[in-house]
This record gives sequence, structure tokens and C-alpha cells, in this order.
Amino acid sequence: MIAQGLFRTKIVAFTTAMTFAAAFVATGCATEIIELDAPSTTVDGQGDGTISQPVPADATLAELTVILRNEVDLLSQAIFVTDRDAAREHLVSINTAWAYIEPLIVAQYGELADQLTYDLRRVIELARSAVERNRPADAGKAKAFLRLALASLNVQ
Repeated sequence: MIAQGLFRTKIVAFTTAMTFAAAFVATGCATEIIELDAPSTTVDGQGDGTISQPVPADATLAELTVILRNEVDLLSQAIFVTDRDAAREHLVSINTAWAYIEPLIVAQYGELADQLTYDLRRVIELARSAVERNRPADAGKAKAFLRLALASLNVQ
């Protein structure tokens, strides 16, 4: 009797442990960004036809971050409505803006530049992944992480 009771207890404990382990693995380790004051956006299923403007080589850091923010937002919308051509155009603009932004950050922030450029490089890689691998979630992450990275630059 006692042996049977211990065996049942072990089975219940094992089942409980496996249930918690499965729940832990299923939730993953992804970063989740919850913005309470973020503006809500809707997409009507149609691309807005916005054509990317050329990125000026002599733009300031503030101007380039505005361009980057707009292009990442437009890329996210294009990926969401599966407009691959528009997404590729926006990715070209993002890459161009990044090529101009990185040296400006290094010049302006000195020792802090490594972490700031790392954060922004992560955003750029997410945007690339969104287009090259057709991953809408990466486009959304790029948009959210860009907002955080720009906040660390004190550029809004």
C-alpha cells in the first residue's frame, strides 16, 4: 500500500514537473515590448504607395534618425501587407541611412558609440531578416527596438 502511494506521488510529481517544463519551453525567451502609450495603427491591407526619398549624405544625425524611423515603419507596413517590392525599396533606404548614421554616432558619442551602434545594428539586421526571410515579426521587432535605441541616443 505504502509503495503504491509513493509510486503515485512520484508520477504526480513527475507529471507536474513536465507540465511546468513544457510551459517554460513553450513561452520561449523572446523579448516582449509592451508600450502602454504607443499610438495604435491600422493597416487597411493596401500598400500606401509611398516611395522612399533619397537619403542626403550631408544630413544631420537627427534628420537621419527621422528618415530611419520612417523607413523602418514603412518597411513594417509593406511586409505586413506582403508588398515585397516596397519592402526591398525601404530596406535600401534603411541601409543607406545606416551607412551615414554609424560614423556620426561614433564621432558624437565617443566611448558610448559601441553600445549605441550595436543596438542600432541589431535593428538593421532585423529589418534585413524581415525582407530577406519574409519575417513580419522581425519587422515589428525592428520597429519596436528602433524606438528604444533612438531613446538611448536622446533623439526623438
